[in-house]
Amino acid sequence: MTSPPQRPAPALGWRVWWAVLVPLYVLSPLALLALPQLRRLPRPLWWVLGGYALSQQLPALLSPEPLLASFLALARTLLMFGLIGAGLALSGTPWLRGLACGLAAVYATALLYSGLGTPELTQQRLFHPYMTSITLGLTGAFGLWWALFAGGRWWWRVPLGVAAISIVLLSGSRGGLAAAGLGAVLGYLVRLRWQIALSLLLALGLLGGGLYAAQRFDVPSVTRLLSTDTSGRDVVWWNAISVIQSAPLSGVGSYRLGARFAPPGGQCLLWPAPDNSAGAPCPDLISRLGYPWLIAHNVTLQQLAETGPLGLLGLFALLGVVGVAAVWVRDPLGVAVLSGLLLATATDNTLLVPSPGVAEVFWVMVGAVLAQLPGDVPAARWPLLGWPAGLAAAGLMLALSLPLLASLKMPPPSPAYKLATLIAPTTVKTTQKYSVYVQFDLPPGRYRTELRTCLKSCTYLVLTSPFNVVSGQQAPVLNLTADLYPQSRQRLELLLYPGDSTLRPVPLAERSWTVEWRP
Repeated sequence: MTSPPQRPAPALGWRVWWAVLVPLYVLSPLALLALPQLRRLPRPLWWVLGGYALSQQLPALLSPEPLLASFLALARTLLMFGLIGAGLALSGTPWLRGLACGLAAVYATALLYSGLGTPELTQQRLFHPYMTSITLGLTGAFGLWWALFAGGRWWWRVPLGVAAISIVLLSGSRGGLAAAGLGAVLGYLVRLRWQIALSLLLALGLLGGGLYAAQRFDVPSVTRLLSTDTSGRDVVWWNAISVIQSAPLSGVGSYRLGARFAPPGGQCLLWPAPDNSAGAPCPDLISRLGYPWLIAHNVTLQQLAETGPLGLLGLFALLGVVGVAAVWVRDPLGVAVLSGLLLATATDNTLLVPSPGVAEVFWVMVGAVLAQLPGDVPAARWPLLGWPAGLAAAGLMLALSLPLLASLKMPPPSPAYKLATLIAPTTVKTTQKYSVYVQFDLPPGRYRTELRTCLKSCTYLVLTSPFNVVSGQQAPVLNLTADLYPQSRQRLELLLYPGDSTLRPVPLAERSWTVEWRP
């Protein structure tokens, strides 16, 4: 295999844009200026991108809001392609190192904002003025990968790696920790070098040592990394499945899933405040789209809910080609970023653009990987990329669809989970402050309940904290109060879940009834 031709240095504007992309992710739409860079791609890859674009547009035309869905699908596709074009412009690894500057700015802001030098820094999850703890964990993973695989002098790579590991641990993000570890290992396997091996062992040793020390000294922000609880995502997944069932072929349209997830009277927020206050409200333009930041926390469920089976196949076909290309060109940084963020998208949505810089880094790296493909590959050899890409796409889809696969087989009703008391009006004069009183007859253990409402699909009304049932005692009486949709008729569902969230979204038991509004 011949190496790709040397490309000239990218324009200064692209280098500055890349360096500040993560802390100033609002600049990501400037990537649309890089769309002409797609002409660099070999023709077979044009077909791959064209197939993806078509797989998003056709379902949009059949969705409940075809014009809006078609426009939004086109906007998302163009932004993705623009970011890929920016990666083509930044194809050389030396130019990718500039991201470290933006990462350092994010790390410093998060540490200062969380109380650097105070006990509060280790007693709560790391936070940032406009990034969530999950996002911070993934930016920590970026820093580790750049320190290991981006090359360059040790004087900036070592401090960056140490800071990145600290951010991963203090963020309490299990997705970020898993992504960092998988990406680091696979990046090393792609290019086996003793220098990388030593750096990787040191990094993993620091991670393990940090986890051990946090457990010994009971540091809450870090010890949660050892938990396997999915933080209530099973409830979100079950609601997403109801959206998929409401539009199984077309989906509801790009960025429209949040409108189905929003509870009555909800408010669109750009990001939540760390002190659980109102946070930053969305501008009017974004609010009119619904709630685009409410996500399914799983790539398969998100894509099925928004674009149906065809859109799902188009996305994974593209990801399969990209994954094989990264291995083909033996790019350890590309493999680390792509594999790590794909793992993270099993419980979050790290591929959706725009995002707080995470998805932008993914798609720019896609372009940087594709830029390294040799331009002189004979046409007869391109099919050799096809069947491995197909296998990679099928494997990725299977691995990242676990919540959906776990819900395909519904368990029969269990006599162990019964209702002792249910007081729930079926006719109301107002949809405000609807109250339900419920008491279960349950075996001893920890449980959760959800009250949700269903029109075309279902969304939550009340999520209760876990409650305990002690052996020999009755379960507590729960009061669930929430506002309903101002609709003449809606179906309410009471769901029972185990106390700890799992990868299986199916509830232990459920009870439904219809409420009519007669003002």
